[in-house]
Amino acid sequence: MKKGIDISKWQAGIDLTRVSCDFVIIKATQGIKYISPEWEKQILQALNLGKCVGLYHYAGGGGVIKEANHYINVIKSYIGRAILALDWEGGQNPNFKNHAYAQEWLQYVKDVTGITPFVY
Repeated sequence: MKKGIDISKWQAGIDLTRVSCDFVIIKATQGIKYISPEWEKQILQALNLGKCVGLYHYAGGGGVIKEANHYINVIKSYIGRAILALDWEGGQNPNFKNHAYAQEWLQYVKDVTGITPFVY
């Protein structure tokens, strides 16, 4: 069984050499403007340690295409090196009950990147 962790800005400065995990899922973006200030440091550390990595976008309900383009533009240099994911939660997402929103985001990201993202 593989062990993994989810990290975001709340784990700033994490030392992955001290964490027993095989993979790391990292928050990169949220909504149409937010970029995690830690994501790139975190992914570089994980990749340098040979960890499997994923990058996720926290849906904010600001428009499917705007959100997807924001995410893709931020993480573009890691496409093909990281699993792509959509964090679909109700807390800060007014479209949470609109599953078509999530499906459209997933399809758009796949169409643009050639990679099938998953819901996280």
